[in-house]
Amino acid sequence: MITILTVLAILLGITAVFLAVYGISDRVGQSLIAPEEQLVREHEEVNRPYFWQVLVGRFEGVVPEGMGKDLRRQIVMAGGIEGMTPAEVMLLAFVSLSLALASSILIVTLTGWSFWWVMLFAVGGTLFPFVWLRDQVKKRHLEILTDLPFHLDLLTLSVEAGLDFGAAVARMVDKGKPGPMREEFQSFLGELRMGKTRAEALSAMSERVGLPALSTFLGALIQADRLGSGLGKTLRLQSEQLRNQRFQRAEKAAGEAPVKMLGPLIFIFATTWVILAAPLVFEWVFKGNP
Repeated sequence: MITILTVLAILLGITAVFLAVYGISDRVGQSLIAPEEQLVREHEEVNRPYFWQVLVGRFEGVVPEGMGKDLRRQIVMAGGIEGMTPAEVMLLAFVSLSLALASSILIVTLTGWSFWWVMLFAVGGTLFPFVWLRDQVKKRHLEILTDLPFHLDLLTLSVEAGLDFGAAVARMVDKGKPGPMREEFQSFLGELRMGKTRAEALSAMSERVGLPALSTFLGALIQADRLGSGLGKTLRLQSEQLRNQRFQRAEKAAGEAPVKMLGPLIFIFATTWVILAAPLVFEWVFKGNP
């Protein structure tokens, strides 16, 4: 018991010192930055605290090469997440592990649970940032799937009205809904201004997003551009195909709903029967025949 309490006190002390040094070093680091550099940082979208940057620098060499590539791809697929790097994900995993260990040791000490719970909390704390990153990718993909038919309709109408593809995309970005789909087409326009061809910019978007439905649509546009076929007809066909796929996903979700509701309904019915039968069982056991 004394050993566990000692370890808990050490972990809590380390956490307190970490938070104190984090706040102090952030202010000191900001004061040491040159005025012109400070002005640039104020206009940057991402501004990490000084101490956090130091810790991330320490973790740069810890990330394995293969894991770093996979994490970097997931970050890009999630929309960049304000410039997050694989080293930051590893640092978040380390911080999450430390907090999980501290809280689990406290719980085990107060409740007398098995020490194996500490290992379970440690595994959960380590995996939490990676699961969160995967959920961010899924969330962004769902938003893109939801917004794609609307933006595709705008693009189709603009092309059929006589605009070329670049002007149609610009009109779609101007009139489209704010979201990841609009951001991706803004990046597409930026790459066109930088000198990339239409096929190269579309391929870059497909690789950047990593969504099969969007990749199929962009692949059809690239093929139409290479063959010189009409973009209006291609866009119309792709729009109809996306709507059919959306309808099929809705039918699949509707078919899965009763199965997913079966578990909660069984629990609710079982609880209801227990509540209704408890008085009868109580009367039969305690007030039955002598």
